[in-house]
Amino acid sequence: MNMVQPIFKFLEKRTFKVDIVFVFTALIVATVLLLSCFSYFENRKSTIELIEGNFDEEAKSVISKTDNYLRTAQIAAEISTELFDDPDLRLGLDTEEAKYLLKVVTTQSQIGLFYYGDEQGNFLQAALLGNEIYVKHIRQVDGKAVTDFRYFDKKQNRLREETVPDTKYDPRARPWYIGAKASGKTYWTDPYIFFENGEPGITVACPVYNKDGTLRGVVAADIILGGLSNYLQGIKLSPNGLVFIIDDREQLVAYPDPKKIVKIENGEARSLKPAELKIPWVTEAVRKYEDMGEKLFSYDAAGTRYLACFAKFPPEFGKKWMFSIIAPEDDFLGPMKHTLHKTLYLSLGILIASVLAGMLMARQISRPIEKLSAEVLEVKNFNLDSTLELNSHIHEIQTMDAAIKAMKSSLRAFKVYVPATLVKQLIESGENVTIGGKDRELTMFFTDIADFTPISESISPKELMLQLSEYFNVMTQVIESENGTVDKFIGDAVMAFWGAPIVNEEHAIMACRAALRCQREIETLNSEWVKEGKNPFHTRIGLHTSYNVVGNMGSKQRMNYTVLGEGVNLASRLEGVNKLYGTSVIISKSTHRFVQYRFICRILDQIAVKGNAQSVVIYELLAENNSPESGKSKVLADRFQDAYNLYMKREWKAARDIFQSIIGDFPKDSVSALYMARCDKYIASEPDESWNGITRLDSK
Repeated sequence: MNMVQPIFKFLEKRTFKVDIVFVFTALIVATVLLLSCFSYFENRKSTIELIEGNFDEEAKSVISKTDNYLRTAQIAAEISTELFDDPDLRLGLDTEEAKYLLKVVTTQSQIGLFYYGDEQGNFLQAALLGNEIYVKHIRQVDGKAVTDFRYFDKKQNRLREETVPDTKYDPRARPWYIGAKASGKTYWTDPYIFFENGEPGITVACPVYNKDGTLRGVVAADIILGGLSNYLQGIKLSPNGLVFIIDDREQLVAYPDPKKIVKIENGEARSLKPAELKIPWVTEAVRKYEDMGEKLFSYDAAGTRYLACFAKFPPEFGKKWMFSIIAPEDDFLGPMKHTLHKTLYLSLGILIASVLAGMLMARQISRPIEKLSAEVLEVKNFNLDSTLELNSHIHEIQTMDAAIKAMKSSLRAFKVYVPATLVKQLIESGENVTIGGKDRELTMFFTDIADFTPISESISPKELMLQLSEYFNVMTQVIESENGTVDKFIGDAVMAFWGAPIVNEEHAIMACRAALRCQREIETLNSEWVKEGKNPFHTRIGLHTSYNVVGNMGSKQRMNYTVLGEGVNLASRLEGVNKLYGTSVIISKSTHRFVQYRFICRILDQIAVKGNAQSVVIYELLAENNSPESGKSKVLADRFQDAYNLYMKREWKAARDIFQSIIGDFPKDSVSALYMARCDKYIASEPDESWNGITRLDSK
């Protein structure tokens, strides 16, 4: 429903050009999209089915390969139990058993260590580590495990021998021995990181029994899973695909890059989980599988579509392992999408050509009406300076053109008396032009020219009017550029406000910025006037923020959009208070709370104006933060605050000293001079206990 309404609105307001062009474009777009989409989705469906079949076949192949990889080592261990069941068996480095173990580790690439341990704690092991092969024999001597080593090169040439008196190693305490003994049959450990080479692996162990059925020992083989990882490296179903095997603890058993799946943690090595690879689309695939439990599925990750296959190893394998294939869809569908893009680009070219042809034909019909519509919108926005040159042989269009030109001529005369900006804002706000107002929080702005009466008596009325007009023009431009509303001109004064008719959350900030800009613009104007021999205008400004009634006041025949309320009176009074302190811009505390973090303000006093028993804290607006004047103004405001705090605590001498030091650095600071005089007065004659620092003004 939310989408349908805008479409209906568009259709209700469509132009002639749209109607003509729409017929051409709609047919072409509909035909191309239907054929392209049908072809793409049908081909995609067939391709996905083929890919899923390939994934399934590859999963079966990997599972079979893994089973063969581990089963060979298992068979070797089970066959070897017959070698170690001889009652007269003696373990040692020179025995046939040692030679047999060496032969196994050198011929079975997946077996890294092959060994046998018995119930007496004796141990015989052969291992292939890097470029060396060794045989290790542990024998129990006086309660200690003495270990003999014999090292060989790859061609089994003897290199060296060594003996360790006490290795503190007991095979009977190892998990593989305990597991085989407890189960009474072939036992598989969980994958773990081998101590000897730091590679992931798994151990298969087979118990060896005496004739009487008692346990004699355990034969075990450490299977290096790196061979599986190397096998996975060769699987290239797609350019960016990834395959791996995980166990029932979600630890990686095999991965194309085996170095990335081992992590040292607290001094011990362990296998990582897929999520720890920090590959977002792999992590998302595992999470999706855990949530859905589907063998084959597609999903989105980081803006890319992926295909995933999770295949469980069969129960007869003996381990709850799982094989996974993950690949981006575009690895398989890329060429198809490329063809689709070419088709769409070609169709787009045809579409553009059709639209241009339709627009060219429609232009001859709709252009005059579009020009008239644009001209009416300019009139609505009070932009009356545009000129329309229209050539049309249609009588009705000629009549409309003449009527619009006459209307614009009349409005140009009306615009001189009514602020165009206010009219625009009233139109944008949607308020009806009726008598009445609304209670709204506004920031009021009042100005006055200091010593205007003597200035007006020194020049002719005509010169005064021209100079005032230039002054008002500068003030109005600044106020309107900061989204303010000029209410009226009262003699030499300007009344403006912020926050209506358009609601503005930053009304106080914009009003303060306008006040500072007005002072800067007037300084520039005064410099020009002085050069011309004219009297400069020194402006005082008062700002106050409060709730007031704003709206249309007057009669049905003549209205004025203005503001009424106690806040208006206070803002007007604050403008006059500048004269007492020798300041230029004064703001009330209610305005200060909105702008204190955006502007540098100096506390001035706590005053009670005539006719109002309630006091108000006032501030001098000095500068905007980060402006060229902000650094110096911040120093003045902070030092004055310190002195003012002492003044309010009745510490007159300490306060006077600071005020005097401020005048030393800021000689023109009339406020500090005023407070220094007050301190002198109170030092000479201490005020009574009722003194609270409030300055009561007896005149307006």
